[in-house]
Amino acid sequence: MKKIMYIFFEKLKIYTINFVIFFLLIKIFLYLISYYDMRYADKETLHGDFTIVVFDDETFYPLNLSKFKDFQKEDFSFISAKKVDRKEWDAGDDTPSSFSYSIKKIENGHQIETEFKDPERTVWSTYQVVDNNIIPIKSRLYAFDYILLAMLLAFMTIYGLNYIWKCFRIKLRVN
Repeated sequence: MKKIMYIFFEKLKIYTINFVIFFLLIKIFLYLISYYDMRYADKETLHGDFTIVVFDDETFYPLNLSKFKDFQKEDFSFISAKKVDRKEWDAGDDTPSSFSYSIKKIENGHQIETEFKDPERTVWSTYQVVDNNIIPIKSRLYAFDYILLAMLLAFMTIYGLNYIWKCFRIKLRVN
């Protein structure tokens, strides 16, 4: 009975370790897929959720780049004296969303990085403002749409690590 309990707890320990590593790998692979899917404006189409920041006196608003053509530019600005800011709101059903920006001065204008975060995804957008004109640079998307691919990669990694560990243990027993 003692030997059966020992084997049971050893297997439980191995499965628990694999379970924890599996979910850590999913998180890691989600970020790696996000970086792999980064899109540059000069080479490819940007993500559809590309967001810019618009300033109106003391406040700022996120604006989707696809809606930019319908936007009236007269009353608003794309640059602010405040270089970094963040806004959070509740979109209903206790789903917090946030939007932040940071402005960096460059030689011929300003480079702005925005982050739009909701419960389903996070979109990072980078663009330049030169003479009140928007020039998109790149976008990156972190979404749970990538979860199936991340789970597959995590499962294959766990399987490979377990195979290597099994081969290593067999070699240790032989020597």
